[in-house]
Amino acid sequence: MSLSRHVSFYARASALWGAMGVAVLALALAALGFFIAATYIWLCGHFTPAVACLITGGTLLALAAASGLIGSAALRAAQARERARLAQFNVTISTALSLAAYLVRRDPKKAIIFSLLAGVLAEFLSGES
Repeated sequence: MSLSRHVSFYARASALWGAMGVAVLALALAALGFFIAATYIWLCGHFTPAVACLITGGTLLALAAASGLIGSAALRAAQARERARLAQFNVTISTALSLAAYLVRRDPKKAIIFSLLAGVLAEFLSGES
């Protein structure tokens, strides 16, 4: 399968997953709204409406703060992993570039042959199957 077919397939699959995610999120938010309303109605049966509003709002505020703290911790961990991955990628690229520069300075003919072989290998791996 060619590279363009791979990209097209993954683009369509990503769009489908994104649409499904949005639909599931919308349904989950609607269900959450009904649960909040049911909790408020239940609390109104046991407390005055003002106290029920205070309990419901405080609970939602606490849940929002907890999810914000957990989300920010997860994002910080992901950023740290990404920085480490980028540093490793930079080391790999700099090593490859220094090796290529050394090869070109040492013997330009071999560098041309290696680049041709790399092109053939890349075409073989990403070409039509």
